[in-house]
Amino acid sequence: MGEVPKVVDLPQVIEPHLPEGSTLDSYVSRYLTKPGDNYGSIMLAVQAKIRSADGAFQELPLIAKLPPLTNDLYWQIFQPERTCITENAVYQYLSPELDKLQLEAGILPGQLFDGFPRYYGSRISLDPRSSTVDRDAVLVQENVTVHGYRPGNRYRPYNLAETVLVLHYLARYHALPIALRVKKPQVYEQFVRPYFKKFDMNCNMDPAEKELMNTEILQDIRTVASEERDVKRVEELLIEFDAFQASKDVDDGPFTTLVHGDLWINNMMLKYNEDGTPVKVKIVDFQIAQYGSLVHDVIFLLFSSVDVQVLEDNYYNFLSMYYKFFIQTLREVNVDTSNYTHEKFMKEVQEVAHLQLPHAIFMMKVILADSSTIPENFKDVDLSMLSKNTGIKSIVTKFEAILRLGKKFNIFY
Repeated sequence: MGEVPKVVDLPQVIEPHLPEGSTLDSYVSRYLTKPGDNYGSIMLAVQAKIRSADGAFQELPLIAKLPPLTNDLYWQIFQPERTCITENAVYQYLSPELDKLQLEAGILPGQLFDGFPRYYGSRISLDPRSSTVDRDAVLVQENVTVHGYRPGNRYRPYNLAETVLVLHYLARYHALPIALRVKKPQVYEQFVRPYFKKFDMNCNMDPAEKELMNTEILQDIRTVASEERDVKRVEELLIEFDAFQASKDVDDGPFTTLVHGDLWINNMMLKYNEDGTPVKVKIVDFQIAQYGSLVHDVIFLLFSSVDVQVLEDNYYNFLSMYYKFFIQTLREVNVDTSNYTHEKFMKEVQEVAHLQLPHAIFMMKVILADSSTIPENFKDVDLSMLSKNTGIKSIVTKFEAILRLGKKFNIFY
């Protein structure tokens, strides 16, 4: 793994977020994630020792998220200049504004949306005047694993109970920013909109690398496609998805909100009660969050992270359920929902859903990557690992399911 990167001047970041008079006495840190579980950043588990105003000590488990310091390729692809600022804005501006909006609508403090981990400060540089993200950037949040949350296992997709819970959280996560836009347009324009511009992860990628990745995907698709036109269609969709990523910011529409953009099993932490029932969710990794149609997250989640049989049995049911939770959330904060008919929602699904199939197909190479193809050291993880995962049975089987269900639910063609 190599030496754990140091976080310079951590007290300056977290002390404003501690109870009054508390200070950071000392801390130890270690790498949190294995290579292959996180690409766009370095995650450290930080065990902080906090001295309170009365001199007592307590342990505070935190997570510090740093840009991809050791991997120049990832710095280039993930563009921390944009991604760090976006992710910080979720915790710095969006989360407190959504809390305030809900409280002002009379929602009880214990019933507010709790899908974000608690924030303990961030910075983009040691220079407080700088507006450019540099290698001293850091975001600090609570380590939710100590409260019983655990990350998904990328080799075990969500079951029915987990999917219902996640859709409930996702609907609230999407509906509340829309409510903020409708009810407090000035706040929205000042604190939210500027931070969630369109983001194109491909723009700094070597076109030859991109081309190779698409060729290898099509090679695998060809082995499971029932007819040649399906291969052609996947090729078209890959091109269309790239064009979509490179396109301009979208205009406001009833269903435009802050799309997470990368909502697969590793970016949600679930908490289970003692009998194994999933009860709460924390959504993490907002680096590529952007303004767009909420359908992007819903379809990508369903096709990338839900068990194939569960999805096949419940696709329309899941959409109706999500829609119901979404409307419920808008009503709770007193937003007029007459413009949000089920018919309009389904029309939005028909217009947008196909774009997320190539995204899910591409991500399968990452999600189901064979552990043996992932190097031990963070510095060495590169895109060649995706090539090593061409032809792997579990991935190809999942490709076949995405094509079959995409056709069955009328979103492939």
